[in-house]
Amino acid sequence: MHLISELSQSIMNIRIKNIFILLILVLVLASCRQQSSNHPLANKPTAFGRINEVVIITDQSISESAISDTVAAYFEASYPILTADEPIFDIRYMTPEDLIAKPLRKELRTYVLLADVSDTTLSATRLLRSDLGEEKFRRAQTDLTFNTSIGKEKWAKDQIIIYIFGNGRDQLANAIRTNFPNIAKRINLHDSKNLTATVYGLQEDNITLSKLILDSFGMNIKIPGLYQMAMNKPNFLWLRMDNKEVNQSIVIRKFPYKNKNQFAMDSLIQMRNSYGKEFIRTGSEDAYMSTNIIDLPTFEYTYIQNGIYTKEVRGIWETVNDFMGGPFVSYLKHNEAQGEIVFIDVFVFAPGNEKRDFVQQLDCIVKTASFPGVVKN
Repeated sequence: MHLISELSQSIMNIRIKNIFILLILVLVLASCRQQSSNHPLANKPTAFGRINEVVIITDQSISESAISDTVAAYFEASYPILTADEPIFDIRYMTPEDLIAKPLRKELRTYVLLADVSDTTLSATRLLRSDLGEEKFRRAQTDLTFNTSIGKEKWAKDQIIIYIFGNGRDQLANAIRTNFPNIAKRINLHDSKNLTATVYGLQEDNITLSKLILDSFGMNIKIPGLYQMAMNKPNFLWLRMDNKEVNQSIVIRKFPYKNKNQFAMDSLIQMRNSYGKEFIRTGSEDAYMSTNIIDLPTFEYTYIQNGIYTKEVRGIWETVNDFMGGPFVSYLKHNEAQGEIVFIDVFVFAPGNEKRDFVQQLDCIVKTASFPGVVKN
């Protein structure tokens, strides 16, 4: 009996201990749930919307004034460079009252709020005042150099609001003009995650093609899984992705580095024209790809990307003896350690379709390019 009594007492102690542990776990989980629900983003939806879409929040009196011309001159300027005019950003206007009337409008990804701080009766100005706080708002009224601010996830996760303001309409217009380059970069950076998801999607990266590029050209680059090899010749690789809307192409070559003159625009145009005439042909006899530098402008940029000195040229390609054409972007990258330059040319053929987003997708791929041992910036 004594043994049974001890056994019963032991079992009871174990049960009490387990109940105590269970109670602690319940309290911990409840506390975690409470902390999670108190988190600022816990109950916010995830923002939605396409890349390059920008909602301009302002009062109707501003959207119907000359300010709208300034907005159009910058935000809706032609994207460089396409066969037909397409804007840098797709914009639409909303008033603060529009957002209140349909709350779903608060769940878009990218907003630019325009406010005239000299008129505190305007709805956009009141919204700016609330978001900035009194101290910063007073500064906005007196300090002409303080005319932009950035807010994140005000109404939804993965959302950005760029505030542009000025003391009077002239100052507001000037703030748009002077800050647009940095604002555009900030919007593009915000879009980069969605752009990358569009390019690479759910497909596995094409490890085979990436390895081929590393072995043949000494360059790391992340090739999306949907791309296939169109042609592989000595010192020439052509990759392509085709669907019913678009043909997107990537051509890679390399050359010994001789001097800085190789980075001149004429040199890059010659590089793409030489391979276009030899390898990029259509079904028409004697038709081949060439670069139109006579009728259309060509843009050039120089910068450091992933630690690599890069020259970029944008323009329009056409076919000689045929009627095909589209935008192209050529990149020349200096592989200093190997004494080489790597030429990457991307081009789009999408008849009847807008092409801006397709060019941006190719640019997204090229931005992954790096040389082994070079520190990325």
